[in-house]
Formats: sequence, C-alpha cells, structure tokens
Amino acid sequence: MNQGYSSRSEMGPEVTAAATFVSRLLRTRGFLSEHQLHDFRDCLQQSLSEHYQNHWFPDRPQKGSGYRCIRMNHEMDPIIGRAAGRIGLTSDQLFALLPRELTLWVDPFEVSYRIGEDGSICVLYEAAAPAPAAAPSPDPTQNCKNQFLIGGRTSPPKNYLMTVSS
Repeated sequence: MNQGYSSRSEMGPEVTAAATFVSRLLRTRGFLSEHQLHDFRDCLQQSLSEHYQNHWFPDRPQKGSGYRCIRMNHEMDPIIGRAAGRIGLTSDQLFALLPRELTLWVDPFEVSYRIGEDGSICVLYEAAAPAPAAAPSPDPTQNCKNQFLIGGRTSPPKNYLMTVSS
C-alpha cells in the first residue's frame, strides 16, 4: 500500500506557493497590515501541511488531487476560513477581500489556480518531477484539475486580469 508522504519538507514549495498566493490576493485590497498578512500566510501554510500530511504522493501526483483542492464557490474553504479567523477576519470580510469563485490545486510539483467558473487555469509553481522507475503512464483524466479541462465549457471563457504585487 502506498502511503502519502508525511514530511512537510516534501510539500514545502507547493504549500508555500499556495499560501503566498492567497496572502497576496488579500494584500491587494489594502485592508490588512503586513503583520496580519504574515500571520495569515504562516497559519495557512501550517494548516495546509497538516491537512495534506497523509495525502501527498510525489510518485503519483494526481492521486489525492481532489482532496488537496482548495475551493471557494460562494462558500468559504474551511482551511482558509480557519487561517483568517486566527487574524480576526470574519467570513464576510474574507469574502469581500477574495474572489467569490476561486479554485486552487496544490499538487506535488505544481500549484495552479482558476478565478471564476470559466476562468483560465494559471500555474503558480511548477517543478520537474523525478523520472519514474518504469512506471506506467498516468491517465491524465485522473487529475482533478484535468477533469475541469477535459469536461468542456458550458459558456465562453471570461477573461480576468490578475495583478499581484508585493
């Protein structure tokens, strides 16, 4: 049986990229202090690392993709909500600061996001995976993110301009 990696260092760059991205989204509104943003990012990194601890499979990155997906679709993702609560943000304040629809995929070797249901998928972080030892080719449709890509659109894509500054 293949166990998920439990070492936080194994998922460090991906979790850092995800937490930093959400923190930068919060920063764009100018509502939070740098101290609050730093605390939020640290808390989110720790929460994501703990949440993914037994669901991280670098040898099979698509495995567990749905579990690791952070999703806000008119409901707050509980992991982001808890991190925001730690710095005193209410759900209403958080919804005012973040896009109403945000999907963030945190997978081994890649972190990507989509704003809106029909937005383009953008890559935040990408690293080369180590060469597998004569393993069969993974089925690309097994990845949660690829299900969105393959499933087709019901409406034309909406263009979003995303600018994040530090």
